Amino acid sequence: MTINRAALVASLMTLVATLATVAVPALPYTRGFAPDWVTVVATLLGALFTVLARPIAIGWIAALGLLWSASGLVLDCFRAFFWVTGIPAGDFSQVDWAGMLVRALSLAATALVGALLLRRTRAPGGVWLGYTAFGLAFVYPVAKLYWWLGGEILRPTGFDQGLPVGELAAMAIGAVGSLALVQSWGRRLPRRLVLVGGWTGAAALTTMGSLAAFGVLADVLGVTDGPIDLVDTAGLVMVGLIYGSWLLFGLAVGGATLAYQQATAPKVRHGV
Repeated sequence: MTINRAALVASLMTLVATLATVAVPALPYTRGFAPDWVTVVATLLGALFTVLARPIAIGWIAALGLLWSASGLVLDCFRAFFWVTGIPAGDFSQVDWAGMLVRALSLAATALVGALLLRRTRAPGGVWLGYTAFGLAFVYPVAKLYWWLGGEILRPTGFDQGLPVGELAAMAIGAVGSLALVQSWGRRLPRRLVLVGGWTGAAALTTMGSLAAFGVLADVLGVTDGPIDLVDTAGLVMVGLIYGSWLLFGLAVGGATLAYQQATAPKVRHGV
């Protein structure tokens, strides 16, 4: 199956799933997620772009709409983990299964429509993008470590979490992975391993980061009533620091991965 056909199928499957689940009540944690009409429009534009392959603006609009529709999938997965394992987590173990299905399909459609767009895109400066990603890997984990140590600046109300072991481990993986994309030793690693790690990280980070970015923008424009209090300056700054760093981190990782993929692509030999 070609990428065009796969992107068309993914877009149409997302459209069908959205229309089939539109009447299913959503859980409160999805407040501020992409409205159903955004997903419908994005899937239609995505399908149109896979057929026409132009204008390219349609593809970018579709990709952005699908990315917004996929936002929140990582949160769904965390909640599903607690639901499956039975680890006590209160309301955090409740999952919007219908919405999760739509968001998973939206992510697949985002990746496939994005692949069509990236065919026409040359990554600018993969080296600086990789080092930018390396720096951004520290923002969120260091902030949580600072709050754990008692720091008060932008400290969330009622913050009482323990040592952020998971975040620090993710920081180490993200930092090393970012360097692997741009340093010579990364070229000695299995190419597929580096690409899978890069694109997986980019997908997870951009979906989480775009959740807040699109949510705040939609709230400001009156499209949705998001969970963020727009008059809470400290809260907005904190959300921008955390989710904004994730979004920038994901975009930097994605750009560096694209540059790595293009630079390490097997050379095609032409017969004489």
